[in-house]
Amino acid sequence: MKNYLEKELLVSAAYVDRDCEMGPFHASLLFQDGMTELFYQYGCDAVRMSQTHGMVWAVVRSKLCYDRIPRWMEQVRLRVFPVKLTSLAIHLDSQVETLDGTPLVRGRQELCPIDVANHAMGRIHATPFPQDIALLPPVVTEPFRRRKVVLEEMDLVYRHQVRTMDTDMNSHINNTAYVRLIADAFPSAFWDKHRLRTFDIQYANEGREGETLEILHRQEGQEHIVFLQAGARTLAKSFLQVEEK
Repeated sequence: MKNYLEKELLVSAAYVDRDCEMGPFHASLLFQDGMTELFYQYGCDAVRMSQTHGMVWAVVRSKLCYDRIPRWMEQVRLRVFPVKLTSLAIHLDSQVETLDGTPLVRGRQELCPIDVANHAMGRIHATPFPQDIALLPPVVTEPFRRRKVVLEEMDLVYRHQVRTMDTDMNSHINNTAYVRLIADAFPSAFWDKHRLRTFDIQYANEGREGETLEILHRQEGQEHIVFLQAGARTLAKSFLQVEEK
């Protein structure tokens, strides 16, 4: 059984930002596309699995590591493959690389199945994902960023009302929409002078259309911490390591 997805693609306008570079939002879009295509091979993509097993995938955590930023019209290769399998979660690694195999962006996603009706956590063996699949060596060896943050010490950057285009088939905020909202916590002038090294996000609670989110920020050295709040509920926690261009 094939245990990976691999394809070549052109970094088109759909995958670059205002600087014609693949930022965290666009890299997250590409990696989510890759995850969906890989799962489609096994009949466990969220669309079909929701119909056959009453379950969908919830992304619990994601991490991006930049070695070099891919640019507009660059020909690259995308690889997606499982690196860890537990009773509750699948860990997928993704890599955008040059055609000679040089890493550009590496990513890790931790995914859990949840019940469509009550959102209860499911088990991997209850999904169509192949249990005997051969796992491949990881390209992301850095652990997920975890730390305690005091909300009262964070500053409000802006508010955002969740709209229909922020949501997915489950009527929740799409994983990649969170990344876009986090990137928007920084003005263009910031991104003109800084480049991303690593991006971590933990998805804590579901957000829905109509809710008003508060995007909070705190800087500690070269690390930027951004939380998305819906009232007293924390929806997402993110940690960005940047460097000057």
